[in-house]
Amino acid sequence: MKRTTNWEQTTAIIRQTVRSLTNLDEQHVIADYTLGYKSTLPFIVVHPSGTISTPVQHLYPMHEPVDTNISITVHSSAQEQALDIMDNLQANLRDPEVHYQVKRQGIIIVGVLDPQDRSAIGINNSEQQYGFDLHIRVERNFESDQPSIDSISYNNINITRN
Repeated sequence: MKRTTNWEQTTAIIRQTVRSLTNLDEQHVIADYTLGYKSTLPFIVVHPSGTISTPVQHLYPMHEPVDTNISITVHSSAQEQALDIMDNLQANLRDPEVHYQVKRQGIIIVGVLDPQDRSAIGINNSEQQYGFDLHIRVERNFESDQPSIDSISYNNINITRN
């Protein structure tokens, strides 16, 4: 099976952008965390939602734009710190220069969705979580192994695929 989109690379680019904007190191801007290991607070989790859609019907699925959301959640022991980091980050991700820099790496920022409190009440009251989703678009791009028809001749007329 052909690889169509490199989601690992896509989320790595977004994590690098978040690190650059927040001045946090790679131990504090992570893909995910488990109960066994957690970075010291504050830290940011950046991971794809897994929902993928095609914004327009495209003739060739081997070369089409696809949209997804990247979830960005700030974890902190202080509510104000989590809110401050999250608000500054989502505002900076709306900057046209940031859009330009990310687009140069093959990702279009379609939108920054509304921020929200993501704290889980009753589970861990010592950790505050604020976040938002980053709506992005990338291009699915691969060559099919299936044979294709490049030209047809009918009644002495040649039709060629462009």
